[in-house]
Amino acid sequence: MDLRDRMAGIDANLDDLQSGLEACLRAADALHTESAKFDAILKQIEDAPVIGSLVRHAADIQACARDQRAALRELRRGIARLQEELRIPSHGMRPPPDVAADRRHG
Repeated sequence: MDLRDRMAGIDANLDDLQSGLEACLRAADALHTESAKFDAILKQIEDAPVIGSLVRHAADIQACARDQRAALRELRRGIARLQEELRIPSHGMRPPPDVAADRRHG
């Protein structure tokens, strides 16, 4: 397996991760919206603090998913930079002096 195949595999895994993350965020958004509706309706019922707690937990999940989305974006940027660095032709680069000396004597 060459580097190009590995990078394609990494890209595919990142795409899968992003799809899963986006699904989690949609679920967290829906949970937050629905629990907020129930919280407003059930303010006078004893279980209202439980619903309020759900609203807070859903908001926490949303924040976590957004943080993960930002981390994923940064990971994609890092991989894109690495890909660009790997495309730089090496013919213009010289080996370190000790490597060059080893090649002459070896």
